Amino acid sequence: MLIEITGIIVVIMAFRALIARDRTERMLYLNAMGFGISALIALYIKTPFGAIIAITFFVANTLSSNAIAYSIGRIQEEIEIR
Repeated sequence: MLIEITGIIVVIMAFRALIARDRTERMLYLNAMGFGISALIALYIKTPFGAIIAITFFVANTLSSNAIAYSIGRIQEEIEIR
């Protein structure tokens, strides 16, 4: 049941990322998708190796979310300067 709910959320975020017009909005949807995919990995592969894969994906996604936050900050600065 949790796998299906998480999968639906990831699909909704993918659809919203496709129809988003604003770059910052699109980045946030992609970030949510990444965390949802790491949750799907952890829920689907119920072995210690699956946990290692999920943790690795989660850490990598956290790094990318930091990059997204930095990019959004830079975009906001560019908007304020112009």
